[in-house]
Amino acid sequence: MGTRYALAGADGAAIRRLLGGLPFELIEFDGDLAERAAALAPPARPFGLSLGDRACLALAQRLGVAAVTADRAWRAAASEIGVTVRLIRPE
Repeated sequence: MGTRYALAGADGAAIRRLLGGLPFELIEFDGDLAERAAALAPPARPFGLSLGDRACLALAQRLGVAAVTADRAWRAAASEIGVTVRLIRPE
């Protein structure tokens, strides 16, 4: 979401204000998540998962919750990477 604001010309402070008003918690991409996302790279590579994909999956892994997505590649990779994935669109 922040990307859309940046592309529309918003500066960093404006983006932080806009994101800060959203009804969910923003989680910092810290060293632990970076390491987890990196560790997911080898098993996720055959599925074409990006760093952003792996960051989301790493957070789900850390929190012990299912990752929720519309991306079927996440579901295909789920057993290989050890994260539960729920699709928001029926198969």
